[in-house]
Parts: sequence; structure tokens; C-alpha cells
Amino acid sequence: MKRIFIFLTFLLIVTTQDTYSQLTFSANPEYGQIYDVIFDTSTEGTLYARTVGNHIVKSEDDGANWGILYSDPMVQYSTLSSLKLLNNDQNLSFIVKAEGTDYSKVVIITIADGAVVKEYNVPNPQQEDVLIASYSIYEADNDTALLHTTYTENFGFTNEVFKTTDGGTSWRSIYYGPDYRGVAINNVAIFPDDPNTFFLMRGVSPGSDMGGVFLSHDGGSTWEEKIPGNTYSAIEFNPRNSNDILVGTFYGFGSHRENVYRSLDGGDTWNMLPITYTTMANDNINHIKFNPQNTDNIIILEENEIISTTDNGATWNNHVYTEINPDEYYFGLTTSFNPFVADDVIISSNFYPFRSPDGGRTLEKVPNRFVNSTGRIDGFFSETENHLYYGVRNGFIHNDFNNNTETPYRTRPLNNTFGATTFPYADKEVVGRIFNSARFGINSVLEMSTDHGATYNSILSSMMFLNIYAMATAPSNTDLVWFSFGEGAYKINVADPLMPIVEQITLPTTDLMYGIIIDPADPLRVTITQGTKVYISTDGGLSWEDSSTGLEILSGRDMILDAKINPLNANEYILASTQGVFLSEDKGETWSQIFDEHIDSVNFSDLKPGQIVAINHFSDGFLYPAADARIVYSKDNGANWEIIDGATLEYINTGSSTVHFFEDKADVYFGTFDVGLVKYTLDLFTLGTSNFESENEVVLFPNPSSTYISLESKNATIQSVAIYTLTGQLVLETTKSVGPIALSHLNSGVHLVKIVTDNGTYNKRLLKL
Repeated sequence: MKRIFIFLTFLLIVTTQDTYSQLTFSANPEYGQIYDVIFDTSTEGTLYARTVGNHIVKSEDDGANWGILYSDPMVQYSTLSSLKLLNNDQNLSFIVKAEGTDYSKVVIITIADGAVVKEYNVPNPQQEDVLIASYSIYEADNDTALLHTTYTENFGFTNEVFKTTDGGTSWRSIYYGPDYRGVAINNVAIFPDDPNTFFLMRGVSPGSDMGGVFLSHDGGSTWEEKIPGNTYSAIEFNPRNSNDILVGTFYGFGSHRENVYRSLDGGDTWNMLPITYTTMANDNINHIKFNPQNTDNIIILEENEIISTTDNGATWNNHVYTEINPDEYYFGLTTSFNPFVADDVIISSNFYPFRSPDGGRTLEKVPNRFVNSTGRIDGFFSETENHLYYGVRNGFIHNDFNNNTETPYRTRPLNNTFGATTFPYADKEVVGRIFNSARFGINSVLEMSTDHGATYNSILSSMMFLNIYAMATAPSNTDLVWFSFGEGAYKINVADPLMPIVEQITLPTTDLMYGIIIDPADPLRVTITQGTKVYISTDGGLSWEDSSTGLEILSGRDMILDAKINPLNANEYILASTQGVFLSEDKGETWSQIFDEHIDSVNFSDLKPGQIVAINHFSDGFLYPAADARIVYSKDNGANWEIIDGATLEYINTGSSTVHFFEDKADVYFGTFDVGLVKYTLDLFTLGTSNFESENEVVLFPNPSSTYISLESKNATIQSVAIYTLTGQLVLETTKSVGPIALSHLNSGVHLVKIVTDNGTYNKRLLKL
């Protein structure tokens, strides 16, 4: 059963948790995607943006590095959109898009620490597929706001706009699509100088009606139609003169014409701007922005053009992009002007953000590590070889830690959505050997690479899906590899990749098979999991025996999701399941529950006995669950557990992970939907005692200590002792092998102790009080 370990003193909590534990973002920055990038208007070098998922991020060094400012807990599956500065640029606002749920809302946070200031919950959560499509908040009094919602009604698409004047406590519908011949709304805006003047940018309808700008001077009770005959979306108010307004046309058909219109009287009359556009596919205006420091400077983001003026519209410059190329501009979304550097602009587009030092004439992609990590993540870690594989752009990147290199394989441009995704499964016995299941045409193919994914051989082909659920290589015969494809299993001899020997295994049941363990000494003894059961074969899969004693709590919708063998003790097996973690000390013959909450995967350390790291990706195990990834770990073989919760992990949205163990820490890598390759470093350091862990183990005690330490060993002779700070500074060195070693001159904190003996070198950690 679960036992959560509680530290006895506050000091130990601080030092043991903070020494290693940290969250870092490690994906290749060339693949990073962030949106709505905004310059801070008061602090030079500070930027804000949103990810493709559930995070608002912040940079304080002009975009060189980014950290998470706000993480949405995703109580319901959601993404963030429409990030804006608000309240004299002291707050940020955005939409939380959680389709069809009452979790949909607009949120205001502080720019300083991401604290939530206000939330506007969706006014009509009863609509089955409701979404908040756009919003506007009155700057002078945030109690007044507009929310534009969309939903399906009577088999048709409906738009409804709501107004609140009490901060979202109550709402009044001010535009209901069916009352206006079904004409859709693309965007909403409150006039900056009057909380009762509203603008609705309209789109198309199921009938012949199209577009127009709706204007209300009485809080939405009545509407006037302006510049009819076109659809509109983008709207921008001159920050120095709110009566100066620009609107841009959006998608349309028939008599619709692409244009930008300007009003100098608060929206009552409009004139078309003299701009010439280059025709492409849709010909739409996405965004318009006045430069707040120089309102004669205006940028318009068209589908394939960046259009700018520096003389208040007397003349315009068009920067045209003729191809849909992710590494160049296409479909701009937002613009932000650097308030401290003239002509420095960041343009967020459909693919990447770009920075321009010359007002939009030339562009350079803004690198960042917030990557949409596709597929899965896996690794091979040993004393001499360390390799990580993480999915990107439907392919993956091989990270060679030995050479500090990253090599992409099968990655595709963002505008190429065709083809199969590569899911790298790293062989845990053979370095550089990875497997992938892919669909090519009508066939599924199991591929093998022996060079980290550079080249492949097909070792199995089928018209059935060959999605890998689990795989294991026989340690005593690494040519023999077992695969689970869910309800079916194969063992394949890959000694000759061009002529593999394939044998289909007859399984005990038709339940899903997530776990395979091959006995290190006997390749004929194989343990598998199916559904809620464990089965053992001693004849290489010809026959099976149920070995589920101790797993009786698993039933119904429960599932065993992972199975591993202890690399330091071949008698110990471990299972992850929807009912927690189960341990066997007799090679899977019997089981006992050691943790009683849902776990997706579990891992033994290959370096130090007793260390177990278990991981949740989606805690409830079903489609689109809450983002409640967490790490559960034990330093004493499951007797006690500690939890790194979802909030600490910034509510990352992940479905895959791998663990790299060290002597007294572990790096847990997650492939995530929007913040890329995430690494969380666990502190697995265990305080020393007077008990010997092995015949030659060196024991350091007391630990922690403020005055002295002593060293003992049963059989090893201590030759020298060196103590270092965590930054590597040598602070004490001695050849003293008996008696106490004085510590009084050392600073308080965690130190590393290197002990050289005639039987080897030992590294310990010391807490100096």
C-alpha cells in the first residue's frame, strides 16, 4: 500500500528537494512554436507569449530564454488563445478553450507572477459544443466585457454574443445569430472610450447575407450596419485617438472584396484605404496594429503579405511571400512593436514567430524550446552510452549525450501533414537499435534501425495495424526480440535484418498486452501482462500459466500498463496499473501492492538498489483527461513514496516519458504537447546510516552533521577523502582513514564527498548543518 514519506525537519525538506529538483525545457529551439508574442511596455527585454497548449510564457532576456508564467490546470482538456495586454499593460488576458464544457472562460493574470486576477466563465455552458471565439474587456472597468460564443443548434452553426457589466456574475445576450439570418460573428470589440459602444465584425451566413460591421451605441440593445457586403474580423483602435479605427475584411465570396477600411469618427463613416493586394488562396486580412510609440506606423498582416506604412497611410509598402513556407511568413496572427528599439517588431504567424529589425521588411525566426513534441520519447542509458529519442514534427530527434549532438530523422515541415509518424522504441539491450511501427499505404510495417534511426530495415509487414504496445529483448540472446501489438504478439530473431525469423505467439487471452519481461538467464522464461492478469511461459511462449496471485484488486476497466524487471535483482518484477504499483520478489509468481493510485509506467534504477520511479501521464487513463502528469518515487523499494505533483510539473500535457538514473538522482524526460522536451531532475540521495549496504560499501556518518564525520568500511581500505561544493570547488582533502574529520570550517549546505579505497571510488553526499 502507499506510504508517503514525510521529512522530519524543515531543513531536510529544503535541502533534499532543492539540491537537484528542477524543471527544464530541452527541445531543439529551431522547432519551437509560440504565439501572440508581446513586448512588455515598461521593462526592456521582457516578452510574453502563449504556447500551442495550456501555458503562458515569459522571457526576461529579450527572447534568449523563456520560462512558464502561467500553467492552466486543465481540469478539462483545453488550450489557450487570444493573448492580450490589459489594464495599462499590467495584466494579460486570454481565452481558455475547453470545447463544450463549463471550463471554457476568459482569464486575466498579472504580468509579474501569473497570478489570476479575474475569470469570466462561459455564459452558456449548457450548449453541447460551445466555444469562446473572441472577447473584449473594457480597460477602465473590467466588470464590463463581451464574450462571443459559437455552438451547434438545430443542426446548424450558431453565434451568440453576451455582455456583462458585473464582472461575469450575470450575462445578457446581445446578438443571437438566428435573429440576424444566421450571420456569423468573427470578432467583437468595446470602444476604448465608451463602455456602451460595441463593434461586431460579421462573417458569412447559410443564406445570401454576408458580413458588415455592426455598431451599437446603447450597450447592444440596437445595432446599425456599416460597410455591408464584406466579411470582417480584424479591428484596431488608434491608441492616441480612439475615433481613428481600422477594420479588415476576412474570408468571403461573391461580391466580397479584400480591403482595409478606416473611420475617423468613431465608426459612423468609413473609407477604403488605397492598398493593392497580391492574390493568393483566401485573400484575407488577419491583423492590424498601430505602433503605440508612433501611430503613423501601421502594420497589416494579410494572408501572404506584410503591409506597412510610416506616414499614417499616405503610402504603403507590401512585402509579399509567394509560397506557403513555414520558415518564411505565412498567415500572420499578431504584431508587437518594441517600445525601446525603433523598427524592432515581432510578428507571430500560423507557423512560427518572426522578428524583424526593420519594421517588417526582413524576418528571422524566433527560436524557442516550446516544441509540439509528437509521437513518443525513449532512451538508452548505460555507463558508456547515453542516447535520447524524442518526437518532433512527426519524426524524432536523436540526442547523443556522449557527443552533445542532436540529429533529426524523418521530421517534416509544419505545412506537410501527410505520411506516418515515427514512434521510436529504443532497445534496452543494444545501443543504437530502435524499432518503429508505421503505416505505408495499406500495410503496417515494423521497422528496425541499428544506427539510431538513420536507416531502417522492414522486419514485419501486415495489413493489420502493428502499433507497438511493448517490446523486450532477451538479455542472453540480443538477436531475439519480443513485440506486443496490443492483442497480438511476435518474437523475431533479427540476427539477419534482411531475413528475420518471425514467430507469432499464441496468447492466453485477447486482452491488451502492455508488459513483457524476459528472464536474463533463460530466454525461454517470459512473463507477460494481459488486461489485469500476469502469465508466465517457461517454453518460449508455447504455453502459459496464470500468475496473478496478489492482483485480485484489478478488475473491470482496470489495466496493467507496464512491467519491468529489476536490473540489480533478477527476482524482482514490478507492475504499473490503474490500481497502482505491484511488486513481486519471486519472478512474478506472486504480487503485493506497494502503491495504490493510478500509474502509467514504472522503472527500477540500474545503479542503486531500492530506487523506483513511477510516472503518470494522464491520471485517469482515458481520452483527453486532465493534465495531471506526476512523478511518484521511492528510495526504499516502495516502503515509502514521495510525489511530484501536477502543479510542480506545470501541468504539462504529456503521453510519454523515459527515465535516466544516476547514483543519487534521476532525470525524468517527458515529451509534451506544447513545451517540448521537459526534464525534471529527481533527488534520490539517501542520508547515510551506520548499516552497511554491501561488503565493500563505505559508510559516512553522522549525516547530516555540523561538526565532524566518520568513515567506515568492512573490507575496503580508505586511501583518501575529498569534499567538494556542488559547484565543484575542493574545500577539504585528506588521507585520514580513521577517526573523525572536522567540518567546522565548511559552509552550511550540501557537499559532495569523494572516497577513494582499494576496492574502488565511492561518491557520497553530505549535508553540513
